[in-house]
Amino acid sequence: MKIFYPRFLILIVFLITFQSCSKEDNPNSGIPSSDDSLGTDQNTSSSSSTDSSESNQENNSSNSNNSSESNQENSLSTHDYTDFDCDNWFYDLPRPEPVSVDNTHRYYIYSWQSGPMLCLNSYQPSILGERVEKVKDFLRWAEVNMPNIIPVNVFYIDQINASDESKLLHTKDFCNLVREPSEVNACINETNDSWGERSHGAGVYGSHLHKGADLMIYDDAFKHSGGVDEGMYYLNHEYFHTFQTGHMFYFEENKQFGISIDLKEKSPSLPFLPIWMGEGGADFASIAMMAKQNLNIDPFDLAVAKLDQARKAMEGSNSSFSLKDFESENTRINEEYFAYGGGAMAHIYLWNLNKDNFKKLMVEYYSIFAEKYRLNPESGWRDAFEDTFGITLESFYSDFDFFMRQDRDSQIAIIKSAEEWKNASWN
Repeated sequence: MKIFYPRFLILIVFLITFQSCSKEDNPNSGIPSSDDSLGTDQNTSSSSSTDSSESNQENNSSNSNNSSESNQENSLSTHDYTDFDCDNWFYDLPRPEPVSVDNTHRYYIYSWQSGPMLCLNSYQPSILGERVEKVKDFLRWAEVNMPNIIPVNVFYIDQINASDESKLLHTKDFCNLVREPSEVNACINETNDSWGERSHGAGVYGSHLHKGADLMIYDDAFKHSGGVDEGMYYLNHEYFHTFQTGHMFYFEENKQFGISIDLKEKSPSLPFLPIWMGEGGADFASIAMMAKQNLNIDPFDLAVAKLDQARKAMEGSNSSFSLKDFESENTRINEEYFAYGGGAMAHIYLWNLNKDNFKKLMVEYYSIFAEKYRLNPESGWRDAFEDTFGITLESFYSDFDFFMRQDRDSQIAIIKSAEEWKNASWN
């Protein structure tokens, strides 16, 4: 099965997420490291931001309730939500005032938190055919079985055969979602190209968190030799990116979203998450979710394909080859990307160590991520890993690297059966 990785470089340029999972044209894509877009201030608090926060905290605190109440009046029930048609209302949502500010974060309560919506923007559905219903079937499934904590705005178009008018409308909608009003025209001018070469992507940055995540899926995803069901792999993969990135900002205890002051709220990067965890985790989750949908796929076979992808990338490597090398690098080796296949196998390996790790991989790791990052911006992801799985990262790397140098039959032996994939629960 061909593994996707977005070639839509404009998504990267515009800080549009891990959103792009591009493996073919952007070897450093995936979840950006803390070095990617924070500039020279990445390791220190912005004094101007801090001063501003301190001077405005009292006002923000007094105004936040009013702002929150006002936003709540714009209730979800006032919007047409038939068949995931949200009528583009998220695009105009203003960023609210923070409800509180501390030394590290501004904290928000958004009007949509009581019922985050899944929204589908489809362009020229007449040429998309029954595949539109396939996408809707997935969204119906996700609403119940993998509910998100943020709205997700799905953009679906045939990037090859759609009209120029439809492509332009797609671009305008996208830019209105991810940019401030004054930036929309520039975004349109810079973004409305590369049609036919774009790859799927999804996620959210703090800069447009109040509007929800975006998810790009193109019709060519469903036109593989394996049929439409094979293409659902990409949709599931991207959806899990929205789950990952949304949780990076969410503080479970107080049910608030927090945006780090150091991340420059206007257009922040994501907190650091290793590429092997971000992309490998989305690959793993895609298999896990697809196993529970009524699809013509075998999750065991999909997992074996991940193993073979990783093994091919390792061909000719020496004993120093390590998963650790793919925390912030996504080098293409032997026409494959180890961060994806190897990352997925790392998740499968962890699941094999303890059956309870399945839920931890799918949900619990991300549930504590924001708090761990707040306490330790440099390596909060590591702290979350060690607390969640009860092992040191160094020990895990050593054991997994040894495992990946074993013979293929020994490696296949730890992959769960199709039935085990279907019965595994993250609830």
